[in-house]
Amino acid sequence: MKAIEIEHLGKSIAGHEILRDVSLDVQQGDIFAFLGPNGAGKTTTMRIVLGLLNATAGSALVLGEDLSTSKEMRRKVGVLFERHGLYERLTVRDNLDHYARLFGIGDRQRKVEEVMEEVGIKDRGDDAVFTLSTGLKRRAGLARALLGEPEVLFLDEPTSSLDPQAQKDFRTIIQDLGQRRRMTVFLNTHNLDEVQRICSRVAILDRGSVRLSGTMEEIRSPKSMEVEVVLSDEGAAREAVSRLLTDSRVMEAESRGATVDMSLQSPIWVKELVEWGWDVKEYRIRSRTLDEVYFEVLGQGATA
Repeated sequence: MKAIEIEHLGKSIAGHEILRDVSLDVQQGDIFAFLGPNGAGKTTTMRIVLGLLNATAGSALVLGEDLSTSKEMRRKVGVLFERHGLYERLTVRDNLDHYARLFGIGDRQRKVEEVMEEVGIKDRGDDAVFTLSTGLKRRAGLARALLGEPEVLFLDEPTSSLDPQAQKDFRTIIQDLGQRRRMTVFLNTHNLDEVQRICSRVAILDRGSVRLSGTMEEIRSPKSMEVEVVLSDEGAAREAVSRLLTDSRVMEAESRGATVDMSLQSPIWVKELVEWGWDVKEYRIRSRTLDEVYFEVLGQGATA
């Protein structure tokens, strides 16, 4: 079942087109990354999906409902924007109790303790929010988003401005939530490392249009077969390149030391290389990294 369904979404402000024919699906249980540079339209898309902003064209549904008109469905959604949305002078526990009361949650005390435990801040429950590090504030904001036991969780640049350890800790929490709660996560980010580590599906947005979408395996599949072969020495590698460039299956070939890198239109397997008389030490088929895909799609001038 589709947790999120966006069809032909468009948004214009003062004649300026912010989003252009954006369509994508997110399946239930996915940790989905909406990737793109700053200003690509990621947050605008998320605000429309959440019913916080009207679209100029198209539609956006969450669990089959339009959040701009379905108040009941909003209870099944959790949201964490880059700003945590907590009262700085209140303690973490008092903040969460306040929001639990606003959300109409029964047995507030139990629920508040439960979400603090889930995000690893139970020992800081009596501390005022302003005393927390940026990473702990972000976790407290996540605890607030989890109070209503959402089926879908929206995160907008959740690890922005966090140090490497805090980023790692936050990623671990999100992975655990996805696995344990079977929760769908919609992640707005430009952090490629984060996406590669935790996400199952990805869409890349640039200047208001979706340029590429699919599973991590699909988008990293090369258009050609990229092979790396290690031979006995540099001379053998140079001779191998000369031989390869006469083969119609080979798009590119070059040597670096004793290693030969080649791009193939169709496979040349290690058995065939040995039959050619090559002393093959190693044979590796290389997958593209998400970084390579991202910069290929957006161009070398893009910034992650």
